[in-house]
Amino acid sequence: MKVQTTRFGVLELENSNILTFTEGLLGFPDYTKYVLLDHDKSGIFQWLQSVENEDLAFVLIEPLRIVPDYRVEVHEKDVEDIKLQSPDTAVMACIVNIGKDCSSVTVNLLGPIVINPREMLAKQIVLVSSQYSIRHDIMAEALLQPSAAARKTAQR
Repeated sequence: MKVQTTRFGVLELENSNILTFTEGLLGFPDYTKYVLLDHDKSGIFQWLQSVENEDLAFVLIEPLRIVPDYRVEVHEKDVEDIKLQSPDTAVMACIVNIGKDCSSVTVNLLGPIVINPREMLAKQIVLVSSQYSIRHDIMAEALLQPSAAARKTAQR
């Protein structure tokens, strides 16, 4: 299948690579078919590109990369919706929001996406009574974390 996109040009996709959201994303209920694309070789960020709307794409990050103790409770109905057999097989991702001038980069930890890679089904869930935010500031946290080079130097 060929899919035209505004960011990536024409994509040649196999049907087995199409990720189906059982209810669409929040604010975009009419679009349920997406493909995951790596942003670059580092693998830190991915793109979630709609195959139904060429303009619709989101930047994703695995939440554990920025909040190592990130934990969510997924309700049984959500597990059933995406046919998840075991929590160990789930993949979690969160949408990244980048400000117009790139000076602010936040991530929505309150609305994670749960993916069943075996079935290629996904669902965005909304956490209730959670300590997480829809605008977790990645840039501020990065400034507080020592760089990899500084950590290596400190370990010597």
